[in-house]
Amino acid sequence: MRMKPEKMKIICPIAGVGKRLQPFTFTKPKAFLKVAGKTIIDHAMDMLKATFPEKTEVLFIVGYKKEMIVKHITDRYADYFTLKFVEQEQRGVIDEVPIFPGLGHAVYLARKSGFIPKNNNTSGMFIFLSDRLPIDGFCGIQDKFEASDIDGFISVSVVKHPEHYGVVTLDPNGIITKMIEKPKEFVSNTAISGIYVFNVIATNEIFDFLEESIKKPIREDQEYQLTPALQDLVDKKFRIGSYQMKHEVIDIGQPDAFIAGNQFFLQSMNCPSEFHHVENSHIIQPSFLGKNVSIKNSIVGPFVSVGDNVEITSSIIQNSVIGDKSSLTRVITNDSIIGDGCHLEDIIKAQITVGDRSIISTRKNSDY
Repeated sequence: MRMKPEKMKIICPIAGVGKRLQPFTFTKPKAFLKVAGKTIIDHAMDMLKATFPEKTEVLFIVGYKKEMIVKHITDRYADYFTLKFVEQEQRGVIDEVPIFPGLGHAVYLARKSGFIPKNNNTSGMFIFLSDRLPIDGFCGIQDKFEASDIDGFISVSVVKHPEHYGVVTLDPNGIITKMIEKPKEFVSNTAISGIYVFNVIATNEIFDFLEESIKKPIREDQEYQLTPALQDLVDKKFRIGSYQMKHEVIDIGQPDAFIAGNQFFLQSMNCPSEFHHVENSHIIQPSFLGKNVSIKNSIVGPFVSVGDNVEITSSIIQNSVIGDKSSLTRVITNDSIIGDGCHLEDIIKAQITVGDRSIISTRKNSDY
């Protein structure tokens, strides 16, 4: 058993554009999508507050929309955490989309910036990814790490499409034996789900590997990955355990997982039962309505998250997420994700995925 747990420093890479999430990320960072009334990053920060003490140091690796991220996080969390920000500079542009050097490079910036120095002998490392929201929270994996005598833990979950993730193979005790980044052929359906925690020795080893890797040039369409550094730990006989998530991780690049996560959070929160500006309408719980929402002659819910300043008229909406400042008139839909500032009119269709500021109408001579 570990007699005295290492001091933890937290790293959150949040630099990337979120290409899988376009067109939602044309106007905001990927972690600013809302689910059950709060942005993904706000849910994650609340989970961190439930896991780590005040003044814990948190480093955000920023890039795309960095000013928006720095202001949002500083305004809300500087009173609890000791916040630091380091910019990951883009390495090029493809089809007018900024290209960043990848997760491995982002994590390495924690050493390059001095957040976790090269001669570190006091701090372990806790990493969470801004586009993966663990419904279970962070307490479970951190508690298991502190109660164990092994070198680290990585959260894992079973996925339907392992080719989109880094995957692992395990021994009978749940210790990781192999890691492969986005395998083209089936190896395992147990995928890395975005939370990593390591002791001091393993942390130093990861940074040493990344430092050498980044000296090697890569093609413009490639990235420096974190998975090879983790596999190097396994090859060197470090004991890295798997932490099996009980519930699905919200991968905000996957619409099905995003909708499922919205359902979970709505079920677990105390949704208000009285609403202002609701006329001749029925709100089926659980559902969440933001500020200044106007609903007329409609049925909304169950499992609907509505952002701020939204108007819904003569519509039926179920199991969906609607962004801020959108308006829906005579819309019947379910299992849909509708971005900020959208205008939808006269639509009957399930599983709509509409990016920010979209205008869709089947009505002739529409005002939009």
